[in-house]
Amino acid sequence: MNTPDAKSLVNRYLDASFLVSKQFDTRIREKVGQTLTTDQFCALRLIEEKPSCTPSDLSELLCVGKSSITALVNKLVDRDLVHRAGDERDRRVVYLTLTDTGRQVYRETEREIQQLLEPYLVHFKPEEVQNFIESFEKLATLLTNEGGQESE
Repeated sequence: MNTPDAKSLVNRYLDASFLVSKQFDTRIREKVGQTLTTDQFCALRLIEEKPSCTPSDLSELLCVGKSSITALVNKLVDRDLVHRAGDERDRRVVYLTLTDTGRQVYRETEREIQQLLEPYLVHFKPEEVQNFIESFEKLATLLTNEGGQESE
């Protein structure tokens, strides 16, 4: 995008993105901070959604280093939210699953976050929400691909 307006668009994006992220993160932390951190919630969600999830998968999906994932997983295991199981054929591979307690905490936290965010969605038409999410997902995909190239 080499238009004269590119700088203005980028600045508008940065301003809005920063404000939305800060406001939502603060409100989510106020609502569920005593139960889980945002990173812990995201880890539980990814473990729940990805069969045979490994710490390496989490590291990649959360865009953090393996040592950070080890600390995060250790906390979740210590709280009996996540269970580690070794692969029977390759002892170097560890699979993560939610415990019953982890599944319950995840679902309760997910419900609280949904209740927190839903009131904001009523200010948008359903197609506006859908278009925004699709555009945001496209940006996320482009950011994860080298040089912003679309994957085929």
